[in-house]
Amino acid sequence: MKKMTSLLAALLIGVIAGAFLFFGAVNLNIVQSEPEVTGKVVLRELESASSLISTRYNYSKVGKYENSLEINGWNIPLTDKFFILTYDGEALLGCDLETAEVDVNKGAQVITVTLDPVKILSNTIDEKSIEVYDESKNIFNPISVNDYKVFAQKQKEAVEDEIRSKPVFEEASANTVDAVTKILGLTDGIRDTYTVKVEFREGAGGDS
Repeated sequence: MKKMTSLLAALLIGVIAGAFLFFGAVNLNIVQSEPEVTGKVVLRELESASSLISTRYNYSKVGKYENSLEINGWNIPLTDKFFILTYDGEALLGCDLETAEVDVNKGAQVITVTLDPVKILSNTIDEKSIEVYDESKNIFNPISVNDYKVFAQKQKEAVEDEIRSKPVFEEASANTVDAVTKILGLTDGIRDTYTVKVEFREGAGGDS
């Protein structure tokens, strides 16, 4: 009788232990299973890190604004106005992720991300950095807020022309490829499983 009781107890312990091992293994597989990789998953990862997929072009400039009243194309004497100031600004170059397309080839284990060409996303002048070094005080033609707006717009256009004259877009494109590859390379389900390729659609970038 004691042997039977001991046998039943041992059997019960074995069943319980087996159950724990079984459910433990199931739970472990659930925890360790990687999420399914889809185009939506990839886009979500890129959009969450959009600030990293960009290139900043910082600049410091000295600018001068001049103007005078005119009649029929002739400057009116004693109506000249001007100001000279320095300022800092930043242009942000990158791709519009809303137009990005993702192809997940599970057979070849390749993820292809197709983006529009890099363009100037924004260009802002830091108002706190502005320092006025000289300005006219002409009662016949005083400096107005609109003068500063016109000046700022022309300065931004000049900076954007400067950016286009340098290999900034090429650098920004290379930075974009590097950033996208690294971001997706850190993503669960992609890391150590997929090769990431980044391609750009044909077309001219540069417009903000």
